[in-house]
Amino acid sequence: MTPVAVIGTGLLGRGIAEMVLRAGFPVMLHDTNAAALAQACAALRSAVPAAAARVRAQTVLEQAAREAGIVIEAIVEDLLVKRQVFARLDAANPDAILMSNSSVLPITQIAMLTTRPERALGTHWWNPPQLIPVVEVIRGQRTTQEVMQRTVEFLVALGKTPVRVERDVPGFVGNRLQHALWREALALVSEGTCTPESVDRIVAATLGVSLAVRGPIAEMRRAGASEVARELTDTLPGLNSDPRPARLLREKVAEGQLGAKTDRGLLLWPPGARERAAERLRTHLERRLGRAADDGAPAAGPPLSEADRGIARRLRCALWREALALVEGGMCAAETVDLIALRTIGLRLAVMGPVENADYVGLDLTLAIHEAVLPSLAAGLSPPQHLDELLSAGAPGSQSLHSAISHPS
Repeated sequence: MTPVAVIGTGLLGRGIAEMVLRAGFPVMLHDTNAAALAQACAALRSAVPAAAARVRAQTVLEQAAREAGIVIEAIVEDLLVKRQVFARLDAANPDAILMSNSSVLPITQIAMLTTRPERALGTHWWNPPQLIPVVEVIRGQRTTQEVMQRTVEFLVALGKTPVRVERDVPGFVGNRLQHALWREALALVSEGTCTPESVDRIVAATLGVSLAVRGPIAEMRRAGASEVARELTDTLPGLNSDPRPARLLREKVAEGQLGAKTDRGLLLWPPGARERAAERLRTHLERRLGRAADDGAPAAGPPLSEADRGIARRLRCALWREALALVEGGMCAAETVDLIALRTIGLRLAVMGPVENADYVGLDLTLAIHEAVLPSLAAGLSPPQHLDELLSAGAPGSQSLHSAISHPS
């Protein structure tokens, strides 16, 4: 089978390597930190003991890539670093398909120093990669159809659900939806409308229930175009549309309060809290993904107050606004938006709300993502003129919501 090199031994790199190994491929794992590399290899051999002989390790990047047919990069979310790594990989093995696991960075920019950008693309895995089924497959400006198709086939062989994203914009689809929601959640806390705990409680009782069984487009179709138009008309003018990260987020990072890894962020994280959160999320995902489709959504919590319902409306409309912008701008079909939403953020909102999730992944990473994504998120103050067409057939409509999204030329 095709040798696969995985560059980076963090949680995502290690998890991706495990999935590749379980599917029968030989794996070459690379990290410049020899101790981290040895630890990752030991963990892989322990997780998949029958495949221990197919795990190799290499601290020299070029040596790691030399024999690989596929190289998956899963290193730090830094454009300059990724760009340099891709250039070195390209020089070491010009025939390999180069995949970046970037969460938000445009693939075209990552591949710009390679001699064959047509063989580079994005494969955005979600954490934990062993459980979240969807992998976004992002086409760069010059990625060929053959490379896209071979990548889709490779991911299917791993047991994943590849979803093609044909336009290379910051955040792709899943993270644009997720961080549109996070932007509004942080705005609610920053302006003193509610506490961090209240935001997560309200999300769990509303979006955590609905988004477990229906994507945002399906939810709007269910409500009907006239009702959605009324809610968007009433709510959009009051939503946060700032292209800058929230002041509260910037202050927390400047103070070194980064969330779970520093014991304090938007929430307090006493000893053991991060591990308990990880186990709670894993248990929830295993339960949800093991359920039949007709088992329904998570049970709803206690009734919400009128004020809580107003907060829920703002959060819901923030998500709807971005979902409509993705369809309206031709980024992807309505069904693709719903599939990605359902099988990524929709799997976790009932058990981990946006505030806790931001703390869990790290406020420094959240800030970096917001700096990259927020400037191009939808910021319209009125619903699309052709809302009924968007909901009925996903047809292109007006540019009212989409004006901030830039496409590659």
